[in-house]
Amino acid sequence: MGQRSPLVTLAVAAVGLVALLVVSSTQTGTLAAPGTAPTSAPTSGPTSAPATTPTPSPDATPTPSAIPTRQLVGVFTGRTTGREATLAVAVKGGRAVAYVCDGRRVEAWFTGTQDAGRLALRSKRGDRLAATVAADAVTGSLTVRGRPLSFTIDQAAPPAGLYRGRTSRGTIGWIVLPDGSQVGVDNDGTPGPAPALDPASGTATVGGTAVTARSITGDETF
Repeated sequence: MGQRSPLVTLAVAAVGLVALLVVSSTQTGTLAAPGTAPTSAPTSGPTSAPATTPTPSPDATPTPSAIPTRQLVGVFTGRTTGREATLAVAVKGGRAVAYVCDGRRVEAWFTGTQDAGRLALRSKRGDRLAATVAADAVTGSLTVRGRPLSFTIDQAAPPAGLYRGRTSRGTIGWIVLPDGSQVGVDNDGTPGPAPALDPASGTATVGGTAVTARSITGDETF
């Protein structure tokens, strides 16, 4: 056999190398370019939900900004503790009126406020009345011409109550008690006992003239 030329030997080697590369690529897949790392497909996995800020739950028992107080309505009548005088207190909403008299010469009208069951009243002469009012009674103290008096009086149903009339010379106050008895003062400048009042008609007669009396409910101002 003759000797192969160097060119033939190189050609045979090149063909063999190409064949080797083809077989290798078939078995291992696409070759990466030299100097680069093979790229792998991204691994898919569960996507986590974005974090959310928890919503605070509302207070189960909210505290109200203000708790309304019960406003009492009613008229209370009776006598002071030592029976020195007769007293009536009328309460309506946040207002109150009181009248105290001895049925002869001494009397005083009080007006003021009722707040959460507490009365704070004052007369034009500067006398004061302070009391606590409940559904069926009023308990407290007052001064009349500087004299202190205490009392506990009960709620009264009509026609018992507090009445006030006006004449050309002054005013008349009446307190009608639950037993039907009346106590009042006619103050025309020279105070004296009040004339009899007919609660049904709300009238009285003074010097032959009819005088109309109105029932005091507690929200009046004098």
